[in-house]
Amino acid sequence: MRGQYSILVLLLSVVLLITGYLVSCKENEIKEAGFPSANTNIITLTQESLELINPRTEKVGLRSMPIGFTSSGRVGFNEKKLVHITSRVSGWVEKVYVFAGDEINSGDTLVSIYSPEFLSAQAEFIQAEERLKSTPMSDSIEYHMALALYQSAKAKVLLFGATEGEAQLLANTHQPNSHLVIRSPLSGTVIESNIIAGNVIEKGANLFRLSDLSSLWITAYVYEKDIGLVKKGQEVEVISSAPQKSFLGRVEAINEVLDETTRTFKVRITVDNSNGLLKPEMFCQCQFKAQSSEKLLTVPLSAVQTIEGEKYVFLPQAENSFEKRAIKTGRELGNYVQVLEGLKPGEEVVTEGSFVLKSELLKAQFGEE
Repeated sequence: MRGQYSILVLLLSVVLLITGYLVSCKENEIKEAGFPSANTNIITLTQESLELINPRTEKVGLRSMPIGFTSSGRVGFNEKKLVHITSRVSGWVEKVYVFAGDEINSGDTLVSIYSPEFLSAQAEFIQAEERLKSTPMSDSIEYHMALALYQSAKAKVLLFGATEGEAQLLANTHQPNSHLVIRSPLSGTVIESNIIAGNVIEKGANLFRLSDLSSLWITAYVYEKDIGLVKKGQEVEVISSAPQKSFLGRVEAINEVLDETTRTFKVRITVDNSNGLLKPEMFCQCQFKAQSSEKLLTVPLSAVQTIEGEKYVFLPQAENSFEKRAIKTGRELGNYVQVLEGLKPGEEVVTEGSFVLKSELLKAQFGEE
């Protein structure tokens, strides 16, 4: 019985020795390959592997750099240069001179309308003018009454659409115009035409929509996290998809109300469109650039690696070793990225060669599994 026990102890000792030998061999293989052994956050390279990778490092530092972000946008009319032409009288459309898409100049005739209402207003003006001329100029109640009637009748004729020159000609000749001529108040493009010759129109009818397209408004939809970087007068690069071209604009207004559905603020950008390449209702990208008011802790983008959705950097340690450290990043600043957590100023991180270190680390972890 005692002999059997001795044999059992001997066999157990042999198994332990063999197991220890195999574990030692495995550790040596891992170490020679440059993979981590005990601490999975540390990778150790042989001198040969280190020379082959030739990693370069850079110190973590505080930088005051332009902070940029991009938002989606939509091209729209410059509402300061957008006009709706409505009829101020009822009547019949005699002739239409322009149609949607036509280019027009300020003062061009848009439409002529036969309107009994306009003829009646002219007749009232002629009578008021005759009465004023026949009333001696004095400080009498009669003269002031005649003057008030004249000014009222003239204002009515002008309100209906007659020009100052036409009113003066009417006062001189006493010959009323048979048709009311409506002219364009600006140079630009006919965006919309809602009438044709022979139409009966009522007072207030929408006749035309005109716009000067040499200047347009871009509505940018800026998220909550970025709105603090937007200032009035700020330059914005507007990039259209068709054509693939960029335009320089400036922030003109910032809507202070958050859209509850999109969680964005509307920012109005004015863009010069004298070349006519941008068209209303186009979609575009708006690239905002601003200057940070404080220095931010940053590392080069090349130093940051992503493993299973988390951000990491590698820091050089003693004896050809590198530490994998998790970090939390913020905004991208050109070729750098803001570090919110995980690093301190002055620490060194691997820039060139960090991707190779990540690959070696993943291979080592895969081998262990």
